[in-house]
Amino acid sequence: MIRFLKKIDFKYFPILALIAYIPFHLVEEAIGDFPYWMSTHYNLPKVLSYPHWLINNGIFFVILLIGLFVFLKNRKKNLAFGIGIIIWIFLNSIEHIAFSFLDQKASPGIITALFFLLLSVLGFIKLYVEKVSPKTILKSILVGIAYWVIPIGIIVLVGGYLARIFP
Repeated sequence: MIRFLKKIDFKYFPILALIAYIPFHLVEEAIGDFPYWMSTHYNLPKVLSYPHWLINNGIFFVILLIGLFVFLKNRKKNLAFGIGIIIWIFLNSIEHIAFSFLDQKASPGIITALFFLLLSVLGFIKLYVEKVSPKTILKSILVGIAYWVIPIGIIVLVGGYLARIFP
């Protein structure tokens, strides 16, 4: 396994993550009525419409895509932006897996979440084998958190407006 991972360029991990997110993860969530699931699990005052929910995911995707482009522009200098994407998919997978366990019922998106978990674990092993510095890992954790905080901040800012347009 280690020899196999040594041969793979790390850039493919965040690229594959975004390919799996759009459209596969979103389609799986849509089939499972993720807006309703999210409303019940996060005590939202109202179930988001599908257009509103898709725009929210579009915001996440744009932030992640910007991070991917920053990473690909200079993969050595901007490695934290690529690793941050792997951290983001890991956290996304944990959300689905944890709620599936707590609910004793598969959450919408659990199948692709398991793929996200596999991809992130393989990515983390690859980084361990490559002996990524603790400083880069710390930066990556901050970037991974930013990949959640920035989109959620934007979503909160535009949420009321989107709720009026897409009731």
